[in-house]
Amino acid sequence: MAFAGIDVGTSGCKMVVYNLRGDILCQARRDYHEKGEYGYREIDPEEVITCVMQVIKEAASLSPETIEGLAVASLGESIVCLDRDDKSLCRSMVTGDPRGIEETKELLNYISADKIMDITGLPPSEMYSLPKFIWMKKYTDIFPRTSKVLFYEDFVGYVLTGNRKVSYSSAARSMAFDINNKCWSSFLLELAGIRVEQLSEPVPSGTIIGSIRKDIAEQLNLSPDTIVAAGGHDQTCAALGGGLAAQGVGEDGHGTCEFMFMMLPELMKNEFMRSYDLPCVPYVFPDTYLTSLEITTCGILTNWFRDAIFDGIKIRCKAEGKDFFQYMDELASSIETEVLILPQFGSSGNPHIDYDVRGTITGLTTHTKPEEIYLALKEGMTFQMLMGYEKAAELGVVLEHMILTGGGASSDLTLQMRADVFGIPASCLKSKESGTMGCMILAATAAGRYKDFKDGVEKAVKLDKTYYPRKDKEPYYKNKYNKYKKLYDLMHGFK
Repeated sequence: MAFAGIDVGTSGCKMVVYNLRGDILCQARRDYHEKGEYGYREIDPEEVITCVMQVIKEAASLSPETIEGLAVASLGESIVCLDRDDKSLCRSMVTGDPRGIEETKELLNYISADKIMDITGLPPSEMYSLPKFIWMKKYTDIFPRTSKVLFYEDFVGYVLTGNRKVSYSSAARSMAFDINNKCWSSFLLELAGIRVEQLSEPVPSGTIIGSIRKDIAEQLNLSPDTIVAAGGHDQTCAALGGGLAAQGVGEDGHGTCEFMFMMLPELMKNEFMRSYDLPCVPYVFPDTYLTSLEITTCGILTNWFRDAIFDGIKIRCKAEGKDFFQYMDELASSIETEVLILPQFGSSGNPHIDYDVRGTITGLTTHTKPEEIYLALKEGMTFQMLMGYEKAAELGVVLEHMILTGGGASSDLTLQMRADVFGIPASCLKSKESGTMGCMILAATAAGRYKDFKDGVEKAVKLDKTYYPRKDKEPYYKNKYNKYKKLYDLMHGFK
């Protein structure tokens, strides 16, 4: 028997098929292209759903076992507007699109930031859907012509089953979801001119949405008995697939951005959390909630340094058949440096999320080596994450073990650095596809193949390597972290 996870992202989608031990049986991927001009960032729902259907068909054809069920993880705040004939009316804004900045300010004239936090569990931000809804209301005529407003998770589920249900974790990314009563906030939606009935029914992750429509099943080489379960926001599904099943564990996902999720002791929404951009979001386990730390420039900035600063090294590595990042990791693994880098190159993460800031490189001399700059970049991201965690710890959040997923999990240097700086073990997983793994666990649990989500984690999620703090590195990192915090306060005016 087999179960699958589908991950719909900003630049592509993939489907991975697993057995119940968590072994990958097959997978398929398609890329699509971001669109937009004048700083707008968009994806086309029609292109995305075409690619999703292709990966399902390919993976189903490759699978050696019948796929009994699947679930979908998707990018957070982007929406799809469908008319009465189920045709998309516009492209979807994605993370980083500037629309909504002014609308967030206007929103706070109608409702306080603390009240938004109390209703939604989110500090007000233009990254979420509601400010973008308000922009669409002001500048387009889309919503009056819209029959259905969907996130990409329930968009795919609707196409496959004909039913409209969306997970709490995806709904929560709207900044219009009442986290207390697990329902849409009609008050907040009215500010954007959206009716509750235009949105899908919010349900817990792992709820069965329905079975694949017979005509769709035939097209995709699936059985019409294949169930579709509610998945979730991609980072939340990755947390489950990364092994976050109890307090004390942090799932640290490295991609375009870096997110670390940790369990809150209870449902929490207060001024302190709002001040430091610490959200409270529903998790897959009943009555459990997560908070998250974010570095908005993780993969983007690392690639920028590779292409703009280390271009000569990149070219040499390519000519010699070497992996650039592995090569730089090896050079940087045995050195220390006085170079400091604040990774806020255009945007910043916790403890102060801001989409209009500048980064800093300091401590350079004419003798500075490229690997020192590379090491300082890795250190800067690690220090920034630690600054965020120190604020979360004041809420009673405990971090005893960090599990890295995504691109950063393939770097021994990153894993060892996280262990050294945080003073806790840092591990990576045998399976690198934590988002689809989380979806598989949700679908298999919905089908009764696991006793519960925790049982699924114990049986399917397996650690690979674990790194432990090195005592001899403690003085170096303690001294440098203190310098980092002083530089951060000086450059960004925070205390």
